[in-house]
Amino acid sequence: MQPRKRARVLKVFAVLMVGAVAASFRASSADDRQRETASLARDILNRRCFSCHGANGIARKNVFVLDRERLVASHTVIPGDSNSLLLKVVESDAMPLGGPELSRQDKETLRNWVVKGAPNWDDPPPQAKRNFLTEPAILALIRNDLLQSRERNRPFLRYFSLAHLYNARAPDAELETYRAGLSKLVNSLSWHREITSPASIDDARTVFRVDLRDYNWTAATWDLLLGDYPYGVRSVESRVIDQLSGATLPYVRADWFAANASVPPLYHSILGLPRTAQELERHIGIDATRDLEEEKNVARAGLRSSGVSQNNRVLERHVSPHGAYWKSFDFRSNLDDQNIFKDPLRLNPAGGEVIFNLPNGLQAYFLMDGLGRRIDEAPIAIVADRNNVDDPVIHNGRSCMSCHYAGIQGFKDDVRRVVRGLAFASFDREKALAIYPTQESLDRVLATDIDRFQKSAEQAGGLSSSSQSEPINALTRRFLAELSVAQAAAEAGLEIREFQAGIARSARLLTLGYGQLLVKPGGLRRDAWDKNFGDLVRELGLGDHVASVIVLPRRAPSSAANAVNLAGVIRPTARAIGTSADPASIMRSARTIFVRSMTIYLEAELLESELRKRLEFNSLELAIVKDEKMADIRIEINRADFSFNYTFAATSPQTSVVVASGKLTAWNGDFAAPRIAKDFLKQMQAARSPDR
Repeated sequence: MQPRKRARVLKVFAVLMVGAVAASFRASSADDRQRETASLARDILNRRCFSCHGANGIARKNVFVLDRERLVASHTVIPGDSNSLLLKVVESDAMPLGGPELSRQDKETLRNWVVKGAPNWDDPPPQAKRNFLTEPAILALIRNDLLQSRERNRPFLRYFSLAHLYNARAPDAELETYRAGLSKLVNSLSWHREITSPASIDDARTVFRVDLRDYNWTAATWDLLLGDYPYGVRSVESRVIDQLSGATLPYVRADWFAANASVPPLYHSILGLPRTAQELERHIGIDATRDLEEEKNVARAGLRSSGVSQNNRVLERHVSPHGAYWKSFDFRSNLDDQNIFKDPLRLNPAGGEVIFNLPNGLQAYFLMDGLGRRIDEAPIAIVADRNNVDDPVIHNGRSCMSCHYAGIQGFKDDVRRVVRGLAFASFDREKALAIYPTQESLDRVLATDIDRFQKSAEQAGGLSSSSQSEPINALTRRFLAELSVAQAAAEAGLEIREFQAGIARSARLLTLGYGQLLVKPGGLRRDAWDKNFGDLVRELGLGDHVASVIVLPRRAPSSAANAVNLAGVIRPTARAIGTSADPASIMRSARTIFVRSMTIYLEAELLESELRKRLEFNSLELAIVKDEKMADIRIEINRADFSFNYTFAATSPQTSVVVASGKLTAWNGDFAAPRIAKDFLKQMQAARSPDR
């Protein structure tokens, strides 16, 4: 090449290189500006909005201001649209509620952020992009973990997954909170003395192994979860896991677990909480009456007002073998026998709450009515969650966890100084002073109890000085929020493009309303997603939804060779339920029971509990399910009007054949339930007798 021509080529090449570098620099600068815009907007939302919309896992109107994806999914922010709801409420000074209004500069910053497309402050850098975890990959992780575990341990191993949230690009900080929420909850449902965090089995820390024995759980405990679990899908790969561990489903999603196992009925069932506070005290080893009589191991405090109760309140602490046992006495009014200052020794409460230490130092909760009977929710006329205006009802378990995130709440006693100042009292004044100790004494035991709980919570990963939310509530809120397109696709185990293409091809899904996920910004409410999940699984060919393919539980295999042969072919030891019309045949093959109550005098939950208590129930390898579609036998219980006559009828949902029945007379449901359980199981044992 001639020198002049070579020079021209080099000059052109140099110009191109300079242009490429400049373009790269401009792109880099634009990215930097986007990140700066997003960071400034997040700072304002954190300072001025987060306390009502996200702190402690609570968000008014379900608006989480530090979650950009949910802001968009809820249409609070429409990227590029200056008419977005967020801008309307802050620029009109309607928000922050109660003021003060945002500064002019803060309003301009938020407007700039929205108009420029609402860039995500949590976008990972390009080198940190995530690889999508497919369902086969998740199942392979679990299968390999089981194969690498000791054969004797496999029947006790179960798995939780956060992979769908990872695939939906939940921010790393959020995922860390969700991991903490999973760990805190499983340990808050444990009677074991040790804290054991679930062990991640993948580098991304999305799939977690638990050993049932670490929490004093059994396979029946896990079956309680599966009886309510709506997202079970079985495939060829999942059956390998089934035969290795005995688990009907390969894993349970951690967000569903947080939302459902933290409230009744699962919260009560997994912890095995009895039906009355008196039974609970006997179980823990507390004699409250003796403590009060002896004026030892007990301390009371009376509050004129509190952050929960509408009226005056009494708190009472007993020493328990595991730490402390606190219970509150709540009242319908402040008058007459409801006035704690009139007689602080003789109380007539309308209800209350118990907070007690588990053996591992974490706290468990128990709501009760005025007679000490366990209830699921507290009457809102008496107590309310004032931090959650969208759902102020106190639900046992999760509501209490949110309020007592850092342990027992501090308080100041109002009763002792009133008693000390009385010249005359209609009650035993000295006894009241002995039971209502000084504030200094109360502060000391409070500090001890708070320290005990916080150390355990930190060990479980559920309490961090840098965390701004209670992790179980945070994970629950994520689950209950509207599904974005990305999250819906991830929950189906598909990339967004493949997921939307599958919906667009299905007339069935479109008629069910899934077209909401084909537009921008698309979304779907959780209840609609759950109701039609089986249709989604079938239409997209994701596997067999467990509500439509029922597989009988069986004993865990004695060896890996019994589960999978060397060629990897599954031996079909599980079988589908038959449709024989012979009652004895149905009783012999039945494994799953669904209970339905037709009377308010005997709750289904009570009969379920009585069935589980009986040795025959376990020896017959039975399980209670909450989905009637999964049941081999449906038991219907009833009580005739204006009588004490209870009846039950057990039928096959598949054939409507009656397989067992009975009638008895009992004072109430507490007496009827154990007799029905005994009678039904006796008939089932007879049907399975070798002589039949």
